Amino acid sequence: MKTNILPKLSIAAIAAITLVGNSASSAVLVYEGFQYGTAADLTRTDNDSLQGQADGSGGDIDATNLGGTWNDVQNSTTGELYLANGSLAFGDLPSLGNHVRSDTNANSDIFTRSITTSLSGSSELWFSFVANKLQNNFSAAEGGLVIGNQVVNNSRVLSDNGTSGLSGFGIAPTTAGDNWTAYAWNGSGQTVGDAVLGVATNGTETNLLVGKISYNTGAGGTDEYSIYQYVLNAGSVTGGSLNQIGSTIEIDVTEGDLDTLSLTRQVNTAYDEIRIGESLDDVIGVVPEPSTTALLGLGGLALILRRRK
Repeated sequence: MKTNILPKLSIAAIAAITLVGNSASSAVLVYEGFQYGTAADLTRTDNDSLQGQADGSGGDIDATNLGGTWNDVQNSTTGELYLANGSLAFGDLPSLGNHVRSDTNANSDIFTRSITTSLSGSSELWFSFVANKLQNNFSAAEGGLVIGNQVVNNSRVLSDNGTSGLSGFGIAPTTAGDNWTAYAWNGSGQTVGDAVLGVATNGTETNLLVGKISYNTGAGGTDEYSIYQYVLNAGSVTGGSLNQIGSTIEIDVTEGDLDTLSLTRQVNTAYDEIRIGESLDDVIGVVPEPSTTALLGLGGLALILRRRK
């Protein structure tokens, strides 16, 4: 059973909560807007690789509760994810800085970064990210995002069967190339959802993809995991709706161990605006503010408030 316990707080802590509660960034647990580099230096060179970002020089101001730097697990030098100028536009979704993409379908890659806050303090966990599928890759069109207890061990998410101990949730294009589907792992095996959302594979369609995990609500106390396409309301995120992609997965995941974010590539897809929170509202339009990180001491107060029994 997961419960929230409100500890006794000092007057200073209560004052801090009051200030943060009025900030748009207080509800986001994890945020990555790829605010690294400037338009002037974002040419396709090895210096623009996602590898090593952020380097602690001040460009990490918009990354919330991500530790260390992005690490290129496969160390590919062909078709790796690199920084590209400007954000991926999706209606009036707030966005910062740049995005990441590849420039070829050749080879594959896995990038990873640690999550430094607990993702198990609420009954629900939500995530979202913006994606644009720039090319198809025939039978190998796969790659995506995984929130887990360790690095996903294959850039083609379907090929990680979970026997290596992976536990967590993912979303990736299917091998057919024009759908996205849900993947989940319980530490010993993998469960794959069905996919029904067809997307353009020529760079003309940008999607906001959303995941929802309901802890301990399935049969026998399993977790329920669903993915959605977010549908704008006349070009606005406000008043939009969710279009579920495929069926809901039921799987028992140890949510307290979710501490790693993996971004994989097997096909040329652009990514931006990764958000993780405890509600849909948390992940469809909140841009963290630098002042919040300073006020909380890198999220320390948030961890105090999100205890688990």
